[in-house]
Amino acid sequence: MGERAARTTAQVRQTGRGLKEGGRRFGEAVWGPLVKLSGALWLELTGVFFGIFAVFASVNAWKMRGALHEAAGSRDGHVRLLMAAAMAVMFGYFCVSSFVKANRRTRRR
Repeated sequence: MGERAARTTAQVRQTGRGLKEGGRRFGEAVWGPLVKLSGALWLELTGVFFGIFAVFASVNAWKMRGALHEAAGSRDGHVRLLMAAAMAVMFGYFCVSSFVKANRRTRRR
């Protein structure tokens, strides 16, 4: 009787370990790709917003360039043009780097 109880206890423990391991594997199989996909999607979404800001800054810089030619001696206009161009370059870089990171994240494994 004692030997049978010991065997049953060992089977229960092994079954518990098997369920725990199976649950962990199931979690990795389901949540792993979901986390990876959501991270890449977030990077792409932020890349789109950075791209929108870069386009607006580029359009603004282009308009300032035209206005700068009309008012040839304007130091304030020149500084604003340079700031708009720097902002366009910065947001353009953020846009491209965000999409590159998203591409790397989806290609892992």
